[in-house]
Amino acid sequence: MTRLREMLADEAVVRAFRTDERAFTRMRKLPFERVVGLLLSGGKMSLFNRVNRFFYQLGQLNQRPSASAFCQARRKVKPELFRRMNEEMVACLFEDYAKLVQRWNGRLVWAVDGTVMNLPDTPETREHYSVQINQHDEKGAVQGMASFLYDVLNEVTISVGLDAKRSEKSFVFNEHSPYFRHQAVVLYDRLYADYSVMAFHASRGEDFVIRAPLSHTFKAVVEFVRSKETDKVVTLNVSYKQSRFVQQQGLPNKIKVRLVKVMLDSGTLKVLMSSLLNGESYPAGEFKGLYEKRWGIETYFNRLKNLLEVERFSSNKLTGIEQDFYGIVFLATLASVLSKEEDEKAKQHSQLNGLKYSYKVNRSVCYLALVDHVLELLLNERKTPEQAEQELKMMFAGVLIPERPGRQNERRRRLASHRLRFQRYGKRIWA
Repeated sequence: MTRLREMLADEAVVRAFRTDERAFTRMRKLPFERVVGLLLSGGKMSLFNRVNRFFYQLGQLNQRPSASAFCQARRKVKPELFRRMNEEMVACLFEDYAKLVQRWNGRLVWAVDGTVMNLPDTPETREHYSVQINQHDEKGAVQGMASFLYDVLNEVTISVGLDAKRSEKSFVFNEHSPYFRHQAVVLYDRLYADYSVMAFHASRGEDFVIRAPLSHTFKAVVEFVRSKETDKVVTLNVSYKQSRFVQQQGLPNKIKVRLVKVMLDSGTLKVLMSSLLNGESYPAGEFKGLYEKRWGIETYFNRLKNLLEVERFSSNKLTGIEQDFYGIVFLATLASVLSKEEDEKAKQHSQLNGLKYSYKVNRSVCYLALVDHVLELLLNERKTPEQAEQELKMMFAGVLIPERPGRQNERRRRLASHRLRFQRYGKRIWA
């Protein structure tokens, strides 16, 4: 964690991520790195308790500022700082933990997907985000769209964006495009089965696997479904509706894709479209297992919303909302990176002892332990980063859970009353 401490102490970083050039220029009770630490370490507790606890951990309880002072200080920190810190941890994963990075056939496996976020309802958020109205609620609810580029094997967020609700594929071109890598295979669900998305990756030499819809889809897919073939390479031409957009983006007018039929255990047929054309290097039989790895991003959304309660914001201001959102995403990535060594040790222990299942660190407990020790990792001068990191990993080693491959749970539709009860009385690991 040395690189994170150095980053927060770097004057260039302070200048880049403060909202005002006069901010953090004088000695105060809340310098830049302390404000960042407070934003990350508070969980979902009240601001007063957050400040009290933070300065108690520092051993400076008699010097604690007011909750109001913290509210004013947090406005001076740009939310983009936490996106930059997330990128730093991703770089740490691929550089410092390179031997522990999980791959499929030597390739990274990433997934792109979006999820709707419920946001505080204020005039400011109504103007900046979207208002969802239906026949039961004329006033409407404020919502945004969060889009993630997520490493499903290593459980880290590569890129993330939060904005008003719009076409999910637009995030691919605008937010995620600088982060794609040639060594990664990108997985998409049916909402991204769009010619421009495939042409975008094809023009950059990047591989993808997209589930194709079986109705209102490409003509080549319809013919493939009707045929007895299970694996076929076809040429797709740009449609008239998309030709202008494709031309504006400088994308090719035709691309080659591979169609593969996949039969689920339930008897449901899936058709996957992919740029992995080489049948010898990528046999058709491996596509089912590869695409199933996309479920990792769905379980990640479940952790964000239900365990980390990302939608319980500590501020109604735009800056505060984005600080909370990107801060939790960073903490989730940090937890996954710090768990890497313990995950590997648990896996090797399972193999050596012939255990039925392979084990890994329980992410739910891991996140809570991390929030409790963010101060020691990032700021505490009484402990080196190595000491703080080692103590945290010792905690991780005691909370292992088995990985049960192939486990399936029936998706149950919950009534609104059930969802409301969970929000009021459900287990909260942060409180």
